[in-house]
Amino acid sequence: MASSSAAALAAQKAAIAAIIKGYKATQYVNYLGVAGHALIVADFLHTFPNEVRLMWPTPLSIPKALFFSLRYYILVHHVLAILYGLPTGLSPETCRIAFLRIGISSILVVTASEAILFIRVYAFSGRNKKILVYLILQFIAIHATAFALLTRFLKTVNFVKLPIPNLVCMPASAKSTMLGGVFALLLGSVVIVMFIMMYIAFRKHRNFNSALLTVFYRDGIFYFICLSALASANILVNLAAPEGGLKFLFVQTEIDIHVILSTRMLLHLRGWAERDRRAGKNVDTNTMAGALEYSTAYHGHAHGTRDRAPSPMQFQAREVAAPLRSHVSATSTTKSGSGTGGSFWTDTELGTIKSSWRDV
Repeated sequence: MASSSAAALAAQKAAIAAIIKGYKATQYVNYLGVAGHALIVADFLHTFPNEVRLMWPTPLSIPKALFFSLRYYILVHHVLAILYGLPTGLSPETCRIAFLRIGISSILVVTASEAILFIRVYAFSGRNKKILVYLILQFIAIHATAFALLTRFLKTVNFVKLPIPNLVCMPASAKSTMLGGVFALLLGSVVIVMFIMMYIAFRKHRNFNSALLTVFYRDGIFYFICLSALASANILVNLAAPEGGLKFLFVQTEIDIHVILSTRMLLHLRGWAERDRRAGKNVDTNTMAGALEYSTAYHGHAHGTRDRAPSPMQFQAREVAAPLRSHVSATSTTKSGSGTGGSFWTDTELGTIKSSWRDV
């Protein structure tokens, strides 16, 4: 009798210790979540004037629709996250429904963010039909598989009634390896797209250190590195962290950065074209055709190159371009001999690329 009571007491103590451990882990996740709320609001307020000036007047397109969907839905997404993470004393079923809702919302946000990335690659290729077909197949394959894995993961998440009242929602169990698989797929997608863009860039500019390559690295590669680092961190945490809330530590952070980088990329593209239009250059900023030329500094082909390529990942104000260097004439010479050097896009390719960015 005494031994059974001691065993029951030990089991109760172990359960209480597990709850305390889970609560601490959930606290850390919620702290990062609140930091994410602040980051999203700060980013929204910081870029809202640029949004009004650069995006509102432009014609409707798929990238513009994705931009506004992400910009405003991410605020709704964070409301859903707050409704899951902050209330106390919810029933297990209410917690499960709230967790399911935030899980589905998360994959939708990431998918829309990556759609902007894929459209960028397609435009960068000059609307190459073969690349378009491949990108569509990869996008569907990766994200359909990720959605299926996430759905299976969400079905394994279990909430139970806790002996301590008025606690936040804490999953009691889940097969988190499936969640790790989702991030592995997203990492693979980012890496493949990065290599596609590198292939396109080096194929066109393998013998010349052009401004296009400079912007490609500063604009694109940093974007890919950020997403790859976050996906890798989520995979690592998923594999190494003990069972409990810590496995979700960087999930919300990756979603927030996905949205911020993809929307800032589009704002940067429009902003750089608008800046040159105000400087007196003939740029149609109501389309993205001119935006490609100026955001990639391709106009070095016709007007000279800049000292420093802009980057949308730097949140401070852009530097004013330095005066054009004497190598403008050398650039013009290269243009006239581009048929042999292969350093620049041909006139036909340039027209194709510029027209493709009307949709970006």
